Amino acid sequence: MVNVEKTSGSILKKFSPSEFKDYEKRKIVFWYDRDKTAWDQEKNAPGEELEEIIQILKENNIKFHILDNNYFETKKLLEIEDTESKYLIYCPDKERSHESNWLFDIQLYSSRFENSRISDIKSEFEIDGHDLDDFFTKYEKFFGNQKERVQPLKKFYQKDWREKEFILGMLAVFSKTQAPEFKQIVRDIMLKSLDEAENPILENISKFGLKENFWELSEEDFGFSAKNPTLKKLFLSFLITHMKRYSGISLSGYDQYVNRKENECQIFLKHWMDSSRDSNTFEKYTREILEENNHDLEKNLQAALDKRDVQTYLEAEAVETFDKALIVHILKSLNSPVNSTEDDFKNYLSWIDTRRTKHWFSEYENIYNALGYAVKLFQFSLNYYDNPKASNALENTPSLYELFKAYAETYYQIDYLYRKFYYYYDKEQEKDILKKNLRPQVEDLYTNKLLGKLLLKWSSLIESDLKGQWKIELAESQKSFYKQHVANKILQKDDRSKVAVIISDALRYEAAAELFEILNKDTWGLPELSYMAGVLPSYTKLGMASLLPHNALEYKGREIFVDGISSEGLEKRNKILQSKYEDSLAFNYEDFMRYSREEARELIKGKRVLYIYHNKIDSTGDKQSSENSVFIAVEETIVEIKKLVKYLSDRLNTTNIIVTADHGFLYRRDDMESVDKVDTSLFDKSRIIDTTKRFILSDQELTQDNSLDNIHSFDMRHMLGQDHTPLFAYVPKADLRFKLQGGGLNFVHGGASPQEIAIPVLTYNHRRNEKAIEKKGIKHGKVNVSVINDRKKITSNKFKVKIFQTEKVTDKMKSRTIKVSLWDIDGGQEKMVSDEKIIIVNNESDEPEERQYNILLTLGNNLENKTYYLRLIDEDPAEIKDIARIPFELDLLIGDFDDF
Repeated sequence: MVNVEKTSGSILKKFSPSEFKDYEKRKIVFWYDRDKTAWDQEKNAPGEELEEIIQILKENNIKFHILDNNYFETKKLLEIEDTESKYLIYCPDKERSHESNWLFDIQLYSSRFENSRISDIKSEFEIDGHDLDDFFTKYEKFFGNQKERVQPLKKFYQKDWREKEFILGMLAVFSKTQAPEFKQIVRDIMLKSLDEAENPILENISKFGLKENFWELSEEDFGFSAKNPTLKKLFLSFLITHMKRYSGISLSGYDQYVNRKENECQIFLKHWMDSSRDSNTFEKYTREILEENNHDLEKNLQAALDKRDVQTYLEAEAVETFDKALIVHILKSLNSPVNSTEDDFKNYLSWIDTRRTKHWFSEYENIYNALGYAVKLFQFSLNYYDNPKASNALENTPSLYELFKAYAETYYQIDYLYRKFYYYYDKEQEKDILKKNLRPQVEDLYTNKLLGKLLLKWSSLIESDLKGQWKIELAESQKSFYKQHVANKILQKDDRSKVAVIISDALRYEAAAELFEILNKDTWGLPELSYMAGVLPSYTKLGMASLLPHNALEYKGREIFVDGISSEGLEKRNKILQSKYEDSLAFNYEDFMRYSREEARELIKGKRVLYIYHNKIDSTGDKQSSENSVFIAVEETIVEIKKLVKYLSDRLNTTNIIVTADHGFLYRRDDMESVDKVDTSLFDKSRIIDTTKRFILSDQELTQDNSLDNIHSFDMRHMLGQDHTPLFAYVPKADLRFKLQGGGLNFVHGGASPQEIAIPVLTYNHRRNEKAIEKKGIKHGKVNVSVINDRKKITSNKFKVKIFQTEKVTDKMKSRTIKVSLWDIDGGQEKMVSDEKIIIVNNESDEPEERQYNILLTLGNNLENKTYYLRLIDEDPAEIKDIARIPFELDLLIGDFDDF
């Protein structure tokens, strides 16, 4: 049925003068009524409504003619018999193809009228012609809902669309994808569920007859083919294709899942893995696939990897099995009776660095980091203990000062690496693999070999060099800190310079060395790190007193007086500071950081000496309940002091900052054996003034006999002055502890080990901006990179990019993490047309050839030969996005079938 008024009105409009073209003297309009809406099929004649329309046409001098297999007759009528009249040519059928339509030439200069659902659809999209009529007829149901389907589709629509583009658009409408791009459509469908019974998108695709199209496109785009295709099989095929591509492994029973178009599969997989929004779902699906059939896939892959060289699968990243295999390989190597060589250690570290840019690294980051620091500890042992020349150098160190200097320059690294290993070990929740296969080896290496040999030599030199007087010749003493670093270098320089001294309780030298590196890299300032020999006993009371300005230190009971003033508490330390220099002020860190910038400025206005006391490491380590968290406290301390340094320099305009400590500490994770504890029965308890597990301070003088074999003794009058009442310090040798009740045994201080008495002096001279750095002739910023390919032409679907790091990484020249990929930027639209590789540009070598990086990019399919752009993008959002954008000519042969 048709609406006579509406239809006749539309037909008459076609014959209005405004519709005539310049060449038309009369109007001929064709109406192909394929749905027979105006035809009486029983009578095989015009229906009642059409008869009414014919009458209306007649009244308007328009003739009506029926086209029903009478093409020759109609052609004769229009071109010979009547060349003047206006005609509506009505056909109760669909239009014939151009080849069999004898009236096609007439139709080319005529007009059309359509009154069908298909015509409405075509009108909606402003489509002329009938090429898509069958397509719209097939999918007419889809176009029945304007709001939910037609309008979203029109947002994608382009005038050159054919059937494939409409299919992609319709799929994108169901998947709610932002653009009709098949890879993204597939991902958005999969994100709902791999179980098709629970996937509403796939249900709609099937309901509207598009499921077959979906699988045809999957074969066309990815080379995926299966008898009974499912989303789970398609996802599995991406994983298996990746495994084959990046490891060369063919898994029995899974060969049918290797897709032909591996380039497209890799691009799809890589973009999904790197998506911050969707990567969690990718990981969930991957784990579910690996766990199916009693972990069959995972077991087969693991067995295959066990037989292969690491280099063959180092770039594979789709499943975490590759990371597990690499971690196990390094652990087995470190536990092997055949010792690793220097080259082995370099390989282990290089492999870990390579994995940093891979998808699953974040999942295993703590394990990788713990493993990396353990490898460096083993490497240090090889270079400085197992190497005969280096080992002899330690054994033959001529003086305590030389060994003290060697500790500050080299041997401190054993404490740093041990600390960093345990920091990441403790952070890892699933640490069984490290607990069984690495922690015991690290503990044994550090405690019994590295630390043991160092402290054995150290104790020997104490005995031979010091003779009961605690003074390391040639080494700056902690007692002279204020005079040397505050008074002489700052206050006497001029009458304006100010200094802030940050004293962090138990900030060990190795931790200060890490802070030094961080400040050097992350600030404009110029830090310098030196060291002092701490006082003995190396504990808070005496260390804090020694850092204050003084002429004399004196014990009165357990309390220490500085020039007659007690040094305990912030108020009294303020009094001591101001007695030496009036414009001084002391704060606790927590109080100071609570002030607003304006409040802090007002408080320190006119002050030239600030002392800020920070206490996290000691307060954590000194409690038995928390001593095993001391390495976490060290990490937090480094963060807090960096923040304080930047606050003082950037917000409060403090140019000179010094970071130091009262003492360091010894720490070992394993419980002490009884053999490591020194008996204290020879001491008169009533004469002990102060004590910890690492020292006893007493007025009792013990003679040097066999009972003091494991104890160093010192006359404190050499340090406090000969007028001081007799006082003696006793400290266990090496890393032994006194056998005393209470407190922890793992974290200790008070003794004479370099870990306890090497006091850092980290001076930070603030520079306001990069120009101040440049005046010093210091290069700063991030290292630069350039592409050094001989030819900027691509002739294969896989092509190598050579990237050169133009400067080495230094204190002020930082590393970069860059993403490399090929882009099509024609017409203002940017589209990635290859996979994307991430490289960390961090080489510290002076040799240019060692600062080259080779990466292999994979192109997508169906790219036309033209100019594309290689983009190097800095991952840091604070940086300019494109480091480089370099044109490359794509010149692929037509027969390049890399993915076939």
